[in-house]
Amino acid sequence: MSNNTNKLSFREKFGYGLGDTACHFAWDMAGMFLFFYFTDVYGISAAVAGTIMLAARVWDAISDPLIGILADRTQTKYGKFRPYMIWFAVPMGISLVLLFTTPDYGENGKVIWAAVMYLLLSTTYTAVNLPYSALSGVMTADSTQRTELNQYRFFLGFIGMFIVSFTMVFKNTLIVDEVLSFAQSINMPQEALSFIQAHNWGEARLLDSSGSLREVIVQNERTAFQTISIVLAILGTVLLVISFFSTKERIAPPADQQSNLKEDLKNVFGVQAWLILFILGIITFVLINIQGAVINQYFKYYVGDENQATVLYTATTVSLIIGVLLATPLTKRFEKRNVYLVCSALSGILTVALFIPGEDDFYLLHTINILSKLAIAPTIPLLWSMIADTVDFSEWKNKRRATGLFFSATTFAQKIGGGIAIGLAGWLLTIANYDGEAIQQTDESIFALKMLFSVIPGVLYILTAVLLFWYKLDDKTMEKIKLELIQRREGKA
Repeated sequence: MSNNTNKLSFREKFGYGLGDTACHFAWDMAGMFLFFYFTDVYGISAAVAGTIMLAARVWDAISDPLIGILADRTQTKYGKFRPYMIWFAVPMGISLVLLFTTPDYGENGKVIWAAVMYLLLSTTYTAVNLPYSALSGVMTADSTQRTELNQYRFFLGFIGMFIVSFTMVFKNTLIVDEVLSFAQSINMPQEALSFIQAHNWGEARLLDSSGSLREVIVQNERTAFQTISIVLAILGTVLLVISFFSTKERIAPPADQQSNLKEDLKNVFGVQAWLILFILGIITFVLINIQGAVINQYFKYYVGDENQATVLYTATTVSLIIGVLLATPLTKRFEKRNVYLVCSALSGILTVALFIPGEDDFYLLHTINILSKLAIAPTIPLLWSMIADTVDFSEWKNKRRATGLFFSATTFAQKIGGGIAIGLAGWLLTIANYDGEAIQQTDESIFALKMLFSVIPGVLYILTAVLLFWYKLDDKTMEKIKLELIQRREGKA
Protein backbone atom coordinates (compact mmCIF):
# COMPACT_ATOMS: atom_id res chain seq x y z
CA MET A 1 0.00 0.00 0.00
CA SER A 2 1.15 3.49 -0.80
CA ASN A 3 1.72 6.12 1.85
CA ASN A 4 1.07 9.08 -0.45
CA THR A 5 -0.85 12.14 0.69
CA ASN A 6 -2.31 13.09 -2.71
CA LYS A 7 -5.65 14.82 -2.54
CA LEU A 8 -8.52 12.36 -2.39
CA SER A 9 -10.91 12.50 -5.33
CA PHE A 10 -14.55 13.45 -5.00
CA ARG A 11 -15.49 9.94 -6.14
CA GLU A 12 -13.49 8.32 -3.35
CA LYS A 13 -14.76 10.66 -0.64
CA PHE A 14 -18.36 10.32 -1.81
CA GLY A 15 -18.05 6.54 -2.13
CA TYR A 16 -16.58 6.32 1.36
CA GLY A 17 -19.47 8.40 2.72
CA LEU A 18 -22.07 6.04 1.25
CA GLY A 19 -20.80 3.36 3.63
CA ASP A 20 -21.97 5.48 6.54
CA THR A 21 -25.37 5.96 4.91
CA ALA A 22 -25.70 2.17 5.08
CA CYS A 23 -24.47 2.00 8.66
CA HIS A 24 -26.94 4.68 9.72
CA PHE A 25 -29.81 2.59 8.39
CA ALA A 26 -29.04 -0.09 10.98
CA TRP A 27 -27.78 2.16 13.79
CA ASP A 28 -30.55 4.75 13.59
CA MET A 29 -33.37 2.23 13.24
CA ALA A 30 -32.21 0.82 16.56
CA GLY A 31 -31.27 4.16 18.09
CA MET A 32 -34.42 6.05 17.14
CA PHE A 33 -37.09 3.40 17.32
CA LEU A 34 -36.00 0.22 19.10
CA PHE A 35 -36.81 1.38 22.62
CA PHE A 36 -40.24 2.59 21.46
CA TYR A 37 -40.70 -0.62 19.45
CA PHE A 38 -39.82 -2.81 22.45
CA THR A 39 -42.11 -1.01 24.91
CA ASP A 40 -45.10 0.02 22.78
CA VAL A 41 -45.14 -2.49 19.88
CA TYR A 42 -43.12 -5.60 20.72
CA GLY A 43 -44.58 -5.65 24.23
CA ILE A 44 -41.89 -5.74 26.94
CA SER A 45 -41.40 -3.35 29.85
CA ALA A 46 -39.17 -0.28 29.74
CA ALA A 47 -36.92 -1.77 32.43
CA VAL A 48 -36.46 -5.06 30.53
CA ALA A 49 -35.84 -3.22 27.26
CA GLY A 50 -33.26 -0.96 28.89
CA THR A 51 -31.56 -3.90 30.60
CA ILE A 52 -31.30 -5.83 27.31
CA MET A 53 -29.65 -2.88 25.63
CA LEU A 54 -27.26 -2.29 28.49
CA ALA A 55 -26.37 -6.00 28.72
CA ALA A 56 -25.45 -5.98 25.04
CA ARG A 57 -22.78 -3.41 25.85
CA VAL A 58 -21.05 -5.92 28.12
CA TRP A 59 -20.64 -8.15 25.07
CA ASP A 60 -19.30 -5.15 23.14
CA ALA A 61 -16.44 -4.95 25.65
CA ILE A 62 -15.31 -8.24 24.11
CA SER A 63 -16.46 -8.01 20.49
CA ASP A 64 -15.32 -4.47 19.65
CA PRO A 65 -11.64 -4.86 20.63
CA LEU A 66 -11.68 -8.37 19.12
CA ILE A 67 -12.83 -7.05 15.74
CA GLY A 68 -10.23 -4.27 15.93
CA ILE A 69 -7.45 -6.75 16.74
CA LEU A 70 -8.56 -9.06 13.93
CA ALA A 71 -8.77 -6.20 11.43
CA ASP A 72 -5.25 -5.03 12.29
CA ARG A 73 -4.01 -8.56 11.55
CA THR A 74 -6.06 -9.10 8.39
CA GLN A 75 -4.02 -9.39 5.19
CA THR A 76 -5.82 -9.41 1.84
CA LYS A 77 -5.15 -7.92 -1.57
CA TYR A 78 -7.93 -5.42 -0.80
CA GLY A 79 -6.32 -4.25 2.45
CA LYS A 80 -7.03 -4.74 6.14
CA PHE A 81 -10.34 -2.96 6.62
CA ARG A 82 -12.27 -2.79 3.33
CA PRO A 83 -13.07 -6.54 3.11
CA TYR A 84 -15.16 -6.43 6.27
CA MET A 85 -17.65 -4.17 4.50
CA ILE A 86 -18.34 -6.99 2.04
CA TRP A 87 -18.09 -9.92 4.45
CA PHE A 88 -20.61 -8.60 6.97
CA ALA A 89 -22.97 -6.43 4.90
CA VAL A 90 -25.56 -9.19 4.43
CA PRO A 91 -25.36 -10.53 8.03
CA MET A 92 -25.93 -7.00 9.34
CA GLY A 93 -28.99 -6.61 7.12
CA ILE A 94 -30.43 -9.95 8.19
CA SER A 95 -29.92 -9.17 11.87
CA LEU A 96 -31.72 -5.81 11.45
CA VAL A 97 -34.75 -7.56 9.97
CA LEU A 98 -34.81 -10.22 12.69
CA LEU A 99 -34.57 -7.58 15.42
CA PHE A 100 -37.71 -5.85 14.13
CA THR A 101 -39.58 -9.15 13.79
CA THR A 102 -42.02 -10.14 16.56
CA PRO A 103 -42.03 -13.94 17.06
CA ASP A 104 -45.10 -15.81 18.26
CA TYR A 105 -43.55 -16.66 21.62
CA GLY A 106 -44.55 -16.25 25.24
CA GLU A 107 -43.21 -13.44 27.40
CA ASN A 108 -39.91 -15.16 28.29
CA GLY A 109 -39.39 -16.32 24.72
CA LYS A 110 -39.86 -12.79 23.43
CA VAL A 111 -37.34 -11.42 25.91
CA ILE A 112 -34.78 -14.03 24.85
CA TRP A 113 -35.43 -13.33 21.16
CA ALA A 114 -35.04 -9.58 21.70
CA ALA A 115 -31.78 -10.04 23.60
CA VAL A 116 -30.25 -12.46 21.07
CA MET A 117 -31.23 -10.41 18.03
CA TYR A 118 -29.97 -7.19 19.54
CA LEU A 119 -26.65 -8.89 20.32
CA LEU A 120 -26.52 -10.15 16.75
CA LEU A 121 -27.14 -6.71 15.25
CA SER A 122 -24.63 -5.13 17.62
CA THR A 123 -21.94 -7.65 16.65
CA THR A 124 -22.50 -7.50 12.88
CA TYR A 125 -22.71 -3.72 13.00
CA THR A 126 -19.33 -3.63 14.75
CA ALA A 127 -17.86 -5.99 12.16
CA VAL A 128 -18.87 -3.52 9.44
CA ASN A 129 -18.62 -0.12 11.09
CA LEU A 130 -15.38 -0.51 13.03
CA PRO A 131 -13.20 -1.43 10.02
CA TYR A 132 -15.12 1.14 7.98
CA SER A 133 -14.29 3.85 10.54
CA ALA A 134 -10.64 2.77 10.72
CA LEU A 135 -10.47 2.96 6.93
CA SER A 136 -10.50 6.77 7.12
CA GLY A 137 -7.22 6.59 9.05
CA VAL A 138 -5.41 4.74 6.26
CA MET A 139 -6.84 6.38 3.14
CA THR A 140 -4.70 9.51 3.60
CA ALA A 141 -1.94 10.74 5.91
CA ASP A 142 -3.14 14.33 5.79
CA SER A 143 -5.13 15.51 8.84
CA THR A 144 -7.08 18.15 6.87
CA GLN A 145 -8.11 15.61 4.25
CA ARG A 146 -9.22 13.26 7.01
CA THR A 147 -11.51 15.99 8.32
CA GLU A 148 -12.90 16.44 4.79
CA LEU A 149 -13.28 12.68 4.39
CA ASN A 150 -15.20 12.41 7.65
CA GLN A 151 -17.24 15.44 6.65
CA TYR A 152 -18.37 13.52 3.55
CA ARG A 153 -18.92 10.49 5.72
CA PHE A 154 -21.26 12.21 8.14
CA PHE A 155 -22.96 14.36 5.52
CA LEU A 156 -24.00 11.18 3.71
CA GLY A 157 -24.50 9.35 6.99
CA PHE A 158 -27.02 11.98 8.02
CA ILE A 159 -28.77 11.47 4.70
CA GLY A 160 -29.25 7.91 5.95
CA MET A 161 -30.53 9.30 9.25
CA PHE A 162 -32.87 11.60 7.30
CA ILE A 163 -34.34 8.57 5.52
CA VAL A 164 -34.72 6.64 8.78
CA SER A 165 -36.30 9.67 10.46
CA PHE A 166 -39.30 9.20 8.17
CA THR A 167 -39.79 5.65 9.42
CA MET A 168 -42.70 6.68 11.62
CA VAL A 169 -44.37 8.33 8.62
CA PHE A 170 -43.80 5.20 6.53
CA LYS A 171 -45.10 3.06 9.38
CA ASN A 172 -48.24 5.14 9.82
CA THR A 173 -48.88 5.20 6.08
CA LEU A 174 -48.52 1.43 5.86
CA ILE A 175 -51.04 0.74 8.61
CA VAL A 176 -53.64 3.50 8.30
CA ASP A 177 -55.89 1.74 5.76
CA GLU A 178 -56.01 -1.51 7.73
CA VAL A 179 -56.72 0.27 11.01
CA LEU A 180 -59.38 2.48 9.42
CA SER A 181 -61.07 -0.55 7.85
CA PHE A 182 -61.20 -2.30 11.23
CA ALA A 183 -62.54 0.78 12.97
CA GLN A 184 -65.31 1.05 10.41
CA SER A 185 -66.13 -2.65 10.82
CA ILE A 186 -66.81 -2.19 14.55
CA ASN A 187 -68.80 0.99 13.91
CA MET A 188 -66.53 3.43 15.71
CA PRO A 189 -67.75 7.05 15.66
CA GLN A 190 -66.68 9.51 12.97
CA GLU A 191 -64.51 11.36 15.47
CA ALA A 192 -62.41 8.20 15.95
CA LEU A 193 -62.17 7.69 12.19
CA SER A 194 -60.88 11.25 11.82
CA PHE A 195 -58.21 10.61 14.46
CA ILE A 196 -57.12 7.46 12.61
CA GLN A 197 -56.90 9.29 9.28
CA ALA A 198 -54.62 11.82 11.01
CA HIS A 199 -52.51 8.93 12.41
CA ASN A 200 -53.53 10.01 15.90
CA TRP A 201 -53.71 6.49 17.34
CA GLY A 202 -53.84 7.57 20.99
CA GLU A 203 -56.97 9.69 20.65
CA ALA A 204 -58.63 7.00 18.54
CA ARG A 205 -57.92 4.38 21.21
CA LEU A 206 -59.57 6.59 23.85
CA LEU A 207 -62.85 6.20 21.96
CA ASP A 208 -62.65 2.39 21.86
CA SER A 209 -63.92 0.90 25.12
CA SER A 210 -63.37 -2.67 23.92
CA GLY A 211 -59.58 -2.32 23.60
CA SER A 212 -59.62 -4.25 20.31
CA LEU A 213 -58.42 -1.26 18.27
CA ARG A 214 -55.15 -1.18 20.18
CA GLU A 215 -54.44 -4.81 19.28
CA VAL A 216 -55.10 -4.15 15.61
CA ILE A 217 -52.80 -1.11 15.65
CA VAL A 218 -50.00 -3.04 17.37
CA GLN A 219 -50.26 -6.00 14.98
CA ASN A 220 -50.08 -3.70 11.97
CA GLU A 221 -47.17 -1.74 13.49
CA ARG A 222 -45.24 -4.98 13.90
CA THR A 223 -45.69 -5.82 10.22
CA ALA A 224 -44.80 -2.28 9.16
CA PHE A 225 -41.56 -2.17 11.19
CA GLN A 226 -40.50 -5.50 9.70
CA THR A 227 -41.25 -4.30 6.15
CA ILE A 228 -39.26 -1.11 6.63
CA SER A 229 -36.28 -3.02 8.05
CA ILE A 230 -36.25 -5.33 5.01
CA VAL A 231 -36.13 -2.38 2.61
CA LEU A 232 -33.35 -0.64 4.58
CA ALA A 233 -31.34 -3.88 4.86
CA ILE A 234 -31.34 -4.42 1.10
CA LEU A 235 -30.48 -0.81 0.30
CA GLY A 236 -27.74 -0.74 2.95
CA THR A 237 -26.09 -3.85 1.52
CA VAL A 238 -25.94 -2.29 -1.94
CA LEU A 239 -24.39 0.93 -0.60
CA LEU A 240 -21.69 -0.97 1.31
CA VAL A 241 -20.70 -2.78 -1.88
CA ILE A 242 -20.43 0.55 -3.71
CA SER A 243 -18.34 1.99 -0.87
CA PHE A 244 -16.01 -1.01 -0.97
CA PHE A 245 -15.27 -0.55 -4.67
CA SER A 246 -14.86 3.24 -4.36
CA THR A 247 -12.10 3.34 -1.72
CA LYS A 248 -8.43 2.44 -1.35
CA GLU A 249 -6.09 1.85 1.61
CA ARG A 250 -2.76 3.69 1.35
CA ILE A 251 -1.13 3.64 4.79
CA ALA A 252 0.36 0.43 6.15
CA PRO A 253 2.00 -0.25 9.53
CA PRO A 254 5.81 -0.07 9.63
CA ALA A 255 7.24 -2.84 7.45
CA ASP A 256 9.19 -4.39 10.34
CA GLN A 257 6.27 -4.33 12.81
CA GLN A 258 5.67 -7.69 14.50
CA SER A 259 2.35 -8.77 15.97
CA ASN A 260 2.34 -7.91 19.68
CA LEU A 261 -1.10 -7.44 21.24
CA LYS A 262 0.26 -6.58 24.68
CA GLU A 263 2.37 -3.78 23.23
CA ASP A 264 -0.54 -2.48 21.13
CA LEU A 265 -2.84 -2.33 24.17
CA LYS A 266 -0.16 -0.57 26.19
CA ASN A 267 0.27 2.00 23.42
CA VAL A 268 -3.47 2.66 23.11
CA PHE A 269 -3.99 3.33 26.80
CA GLY A 270 -0.72 5.23 27.00
CA VAL A 271 -1.95 8.06 24.76
CA GLN A 272 -3.57 10.69 26.98
CA ALA A 273 -5.26 12.44 24.06
CA TRP A 274 -6.92 9.17 23.05
CA LEU A 275 -8.11 8.50 26.63
CA ILE A 276 -9.75 11.91 26.70
CA LEU A 277 -11.50 11.22 23.39
CA PHE A 278 -12.55 7.78 24.63
CA ILE A 279 -14.23 9.23 27.73
CA LEU A 280 -15.67 12.07 25.67
CA GLY A 281 -17.06 9.53 23.20
CA ILE A 282 -18.85 7.57 25.92
CA ILE A 283 -20.45 10.73 27.34
CA THR A 284 -21.39 11.97 23.86
CA PHE A 285 -23.16 8.78 22.90
CA VAL A 286 -24.90 8.60 26.27
CA LEU A 287 -26.43 12.03 25.74
CA ILE A 288 -27.33 11.41 22.09
CA ASN A 289 -29.02 8.12 22.81
CA ILE A 290 -30.71 9.15 26.05
CA GLN A 291 -32.50 11.94 24.22
CA GLY A 292 -33.20 9.77 21.17
CA ALA A 293 -34.65 6.97 23.29
CA VAL A 294 -37.54 9.10 24.57
CA ILE A 295 -38.36 11.34 21.60
CA ASN A 296 -41.34 9.28 20.47
CA GLN A 297 -42.71 8.98 24.01
CA TYR A 298 -42.10 12.72 24.62
CA PHE A 299 -44.26 13.70 21.67
CA LYS A 300 -46.81 10.94 22.21
CA TYR A 301 -47.53 11.73 25.86
CA TYR A 302 -46.31 15.29 26.59
CA VAL A 303 -46.91 17.16 23.34
CA GLY A 304 -49.88 14.94 22.47
CA ASP A 305 -48.96 14.61 18.79
CA GLU A 306 -46.84 11.61 17.83
CA ASN A 307 -46.44 12.94 14.28
CA GLN A 308 -44.42 15.88 15.60
CA ALA A 309 -41.64 13.40 16.36
CA THR A 310 -41.16 13.11 12.60
CA VAL A 311 -40.96 16.91 12.34
CA LEU A 312 -38.23 16.92 14.99
CA TYR A 313 -36.33 14.01 13.38
CA THR A 314 -36.46 15.77 10.02
CA ALA A 315 -35.42 19.17 11.38
CA THR A 316 -32.63 17.54 13.39
CA THR A 317 -31.27 15.67 10.40
CA VAL A 318 -31.38 18.67 8.07
CA SER A 319 -29.64 20.77 10.75
CA LEU A 320 -26.91 18.15 11.15
CA ILE A 321 -26.45 17.86 7.38
CA ILE A 322 -25.99 21.64 7.11
CA GLY A 323 -23.95 21.97 10.28
CA VAL A 324 -21.52 19.18 9.46
CA LEU A 325 -20.44 21.13 6.35
CA LEU A 326 -19.01 23.78 8.68
CA ALA A 327 -16.39 21.40 10.10
CA THR A 328 -13.73 21.97 7.42
CA PRO A 329 -14.01 25.79 7.14
CA LEU A 330 -14.03 26.16 10.91
CA THR A 331 -10.98 23.94 11.42
CA LYS A 332 -9.08 25.77 8.69
CA ARG A 333 -9.43 28.92 10.78
CA PHE A 334 -9.43 27.61 14.35
CA GLU A 335 -7.88 24.69 16.26
CA LYS A 336 -9.92 21.47 16.13
CA ARG A 337 -10.06 21.29 19.91
CA ASN A 338 -11.34 24.84 20.24
CA VAL A 339 -14.04 24.30 17.64
CA TYR A 340 -15.13 21.14 19.42
CA LEU A 341 -15.12 22.80 22.86
CA VAL A 342 -17.13 25.89 21.89
CA CYS A 343 -19.66 23.93 19.83
CA SER A 344 -20.23 21.44 22.66
CA ALA A 345 -20.75 24.14 25.27
CA LEU A 346 -23.17 26.09 23.07
CA SER A 347 -25.15 22.99 22.18
CA GLY A 348 -25.32 22.02 25.85
CA ILE A 349 -26.88 25.32 26.85
CA LEU A 350 -29.42 25.10 24.04
CA THR A 351 -30.29 21.48 24.84
CA VAL A 352 -30.99 22.34 28.49
CA ALA A 353 -33.28 25.09 27.18
CA LEU A 354 -35.46 22.42 25.54
CA PHE A 355 -37.02 21.97 28.98
CA ILE A 356 -38.68 25.40 28.65
CA PRO A 357 -41.26 24.92 25.83
CA GLY A 358 -44.75 23.93 26.87
CA GLU A 359 -46.74 21.26 25.10
CA ASP A 360 -48.17 23.82 22.64
CA ASP A 361 -44.94 25.78 21.99
CA PHE A 362 -44.33 24.22 18.58
CA TYR A 363 -42.09 26.91 17.10
CA LEU A 364 -40.06 27.53 20.25
CA LEU A 365 -39.37 23.82 20.71
CA HIS A 366 -38.24 23.22 17.16
CA THR A 367 -36.23 26.44 16.91
CA ILE A 368 -34.20 25.59 20.00
CA ASN A 369 -33.67 22.04 18.76
CA ILE A 370 -32.49 23.21 15.32
CA LEU A 371 -30.01 25.66 16.86
CA SER A 372 -28.64 23.02 19.23
CA LYS A 373 -28.08 20.57 16.38
CA LEU A 374 -26.46 23.20 14.15
CA ALA A 375 -24.09 23.95 17.03
CA ILE A 376 -23.03 20.36 17.66
CA ALA A 377 -22.85 19.13 14.04
CA PRO A 378 -19.27 20.28 13.27
CA THR A 379 -17.92 18.19 16.17
CA ILE A 380 -19.12 14.90 14.69
CA PRO A 381 -16.53 14.51 11.90
CA LEU A 382 -13.94 16.13 14.18
CA LEU A 383 -14.14 13.30 16.72
CA TRP A 384 -13.17 10.67 14.15
CA SER A 385 -10.52 12.86 12.57
CA MET A 386 -9.00 13.45 16.02
CA ILE A 387 -9.01 9.69 16.71
CA ALA A 388 -6.99 9.19 13.52
CA ASP A 389 -4.60 11.87 14.81
CA THR A 390 -4.04 9.86 18.00
CA VAL A 391 -3.20 6.81 15.85
CA ASP A 392 -0.53 8.86 14.06
CA PHE A 393 0.76 10.19 17.38
CA SER A 394 1.10 6.66 18.73
CA GLU A 395 2.96 5.49 15.60
CA TRP A 396 5.27 8.51 15.82
CA LYS A 397 5.94 7.91 19.51
CA ASN A 398 6.04 4.10 19.66
CA LYS A 399 6.98 3.15 16.07
CA ARG A 400 3.95 0.82 15.91
CA ARG A 401 0.56 1.33 14.26
CA ALA A 402 -2.69 -0.32 15.44
CA THR A 403 -5.39 1.62 13.58
CA GLY A 404 -8.11 -0.98 14.12
CA LEU A 405 -7.51 -1.22 17.86
CA PHE A 406 -7.61 2.56 18.33
CA PHE A 407 -10.88 2.82 16.42
CA SER A 408 -12.33 -0.29 18.09
CA ALA A 409 -12.17 1.34 21.48
CA THR A 410 -13.92 4.38 20.02
CA THR A 411 -16.77 2.35 18.52
CA PHE A 412 -16.99 0.57 21.86
CA ALA A 413 -17.40 3.99 23.49
CA GLN A 414 -20.15 4.68 20.96
CA LYS A 415 -22.06 1.55 21.89
CA ILE A 416 -21.39 1.51 25.63
CA GLY A 417 -22.70 5.08 25.64
CA GLY A 418 -25.82 3.94 23.82
CA GLY A 419 -26.29 1.05 26.24
CA ILE A 420 -25.88 3.23 29.31
CA ALA A 421 -28.35 5.72 27.83
CA ILE A 422 -31.06 3.17 27.10
CA GLY A 423 -30.55 1.42 30.43
CA LEU A 424 -30.71 4.73 32.29
CA ALA A 425 -33.78 5.85 30.36
CA GLY A 426 -35.53 2.55 31.00
CA TRP A 427 -34.79 2.55 34.72
CA LEU A 428 -35.71 6.22 35.25
CA LEU A 429 -38.98 5.79 33.40
CA THR A 430 -39.77 2.66 35.37
CA ILE A 431 -39.08 4.51 38.64
CA ALA A 432 -41.40 7.25 37.35
CA ASN A 433 -44.10 4.60 36.74
CA TYR A 434 -44.06 4.87 32.94
CA ASP A 435 -46.42 2.36 31.31
CA GLY A 436 -46.00 1.71 27.58
CA GLU A 437 -49.54 0.31 27.36
CA ALA A 438 -51.19 3.30 29.01
CA ILE A 439 -53.12 5.85 27.00
CA GLN A 440 -51.97 8.67 29.30
CA GLN A 441 -48.93 8.96 31.58
CA THR A 442 -48.66 10.33 35.12
CA ASP A 443 -47.20 13.78 35.82
CA GLU A 444 -44.17 12.03 37.28
CA SER A 445 -43.58 10.12 34.02
CA ILE A 446 -44.02 13.29 31.95
CA PHE A 447 -41.44 15.11 34.08
CA ALA A 448 -38.99 12.22 33.61
CA LEU A 449 -39.53 12.33 29.83
CA LYS A 450 -38.84 16.09 29.79
CA MET A 451 -35.64 15.72 31.82
CA LEU A 452 -34.36 12.90 29.60
CA PHE A 453 -35.17 14.96 26.51
CA SER A 454 -33.47 18.19 27.64
CA VAL A 455 -31.63 18.82 30.91
CA ILE A 456 -29.75 15.53 31.27
CA PRO A 457 -28.27 15.46 27.73
CA GLY A 458 -27.61 19.21 27.88
CA VAL A 459 -25.52 18.94 31.04
CA LEU A 460 -23.56 16.07 29.48
CA TYR A 461 -22.78 18.22 26.41
CA ILE A 462 -21.28 20.83 28.72
CA LEU A 463 -19.23 18.13 30.46
CA THR A 464 -17.64 17.11 27.13
CA ALA A 465 -16.58 20.73 26.60
CA VAL A 466 -14.84 20.73 29.98
CA LEU A 467 -12.96 17.52 29.16
CA LEU A 468 -11.38 19.06 26.07
CA PHE A 469 -9.28 21.45 28.17
CA TRP A 470 -6.94 18.45 28.72
CA TYR A 471 -6.60 17.56 25.00
CA LYS A 472 -3.15 18.69 23.82
CA LEU A 473 -2.70 17.47 20.20
CA ASP A 474 -2.88 20.82 18.43
CA ASP A 475 -2.61 21.38 14.68
CA LYS A 476 1.05 22.45 14.82
CA THR A 477 2.01 19.24 16.62
CA MET A 478 0.08 17.08 14.15
CA GLU A 479 1.71 18.75 11.15
CA LYS A 480 5.15 17.99 12.59
CA ILE A 481 4.15 14.38 13.25
CA LYS A 482 2.77 13.97 9.72
CA LEU A 483 5.99 15.16 8.11
CA GLU A 484 8.20 12.95 10.28
CA LEU A 485 6.02 9.88 9.60
CA ILE A 486 6.15 10.52 5.85
CA GLN A 487 9.95 10.68 6.06
CA ARG A 488 10.06 7.38 7.99
CA ARG A 489 7.76 5.63 5.53
CA GLU A 490 9.66 6.86 2.52
CA GLY A 491 12.94 5.88 4.13
CA LYS A 492 11.68 2.29 4.58
CA ALA A 493 9.88 2.05 1.26
